[in-house]
Amino acid sequence: MLLGILTFGNGWAFDKIHIGMLIFTGIICRKDINVVSVVILLLLQLTWESLAWQYLINDNLVKIILYMCTFGMMYFFRHDWVVKIILPTLILVIVSEIYWYLTNYSAPEIYWHIWIMVSNLLVRYLIFIRVGIVDNYFPQKGLSVNLDWVIYKLSVFIIIIQATMISEYLLRHITGFSSILFVYYSYSYLVHGIATIAVWAIFSESFKQLLPRLLKA
Repeated sequence: MLLGILTFGNGWAFDKIHIGMLIFTGIICRKDINVVSVVILLLLQLTWESLAWQYLINDNLVKIILYMCTFGMMYFFRHDWVVKIILPTLILVIVSEIYWYLTNYSAPEIYWHIWIMVSNLLVRYLIFIRVGIVDNYFPQKGLSVNLDWVIYKLSVFIIIIQATMISEYLLRHITGFSSILFVYYSYSYLVHGIATIAVWAIFSESFKQLLPRLLKA
């Protein structure tokens, strides 16, 4: 937790700590397939978000593909209540993008926040079905762990922050209230804070597995 606080404003350093903690937990808990599968899922999320950061560009075709895929995912994940947050946000974004395109307005790059919402929705789904996946490959070993619950809940807060960030963008760029910057300036701290809690949960899980070995020594 302290390392997370000390790295506020230094995303590069925090990412390294995050990845390192995931790998450390995976090694310490290597005999617990449930913890290991959550670690693999979180590493996959970091990977696909890093790739998206590099390859998602401010291009109309790219945005159309992203928004259409998001609509498809809204239908597929319609059982998850957070779709009620993402879907109206997506519709507002698409209407705004069309308006900006027709008026030749330089649109803000809000598509990235849509992607983060979708990414966390996907993580929630994978967490939800994780036990069943583990049971398919390791019969009768799939169990829900505390890390499941923490990641599942934290993803909601990430989605809410993205939706709020988008709403603030729309207020500034459509209504002209350019001084509304509360979420804009708070965003990195809020996201970092949630990620710090996630890292703490990962560390706690590894510590619970490591403590009995230390006591035996």
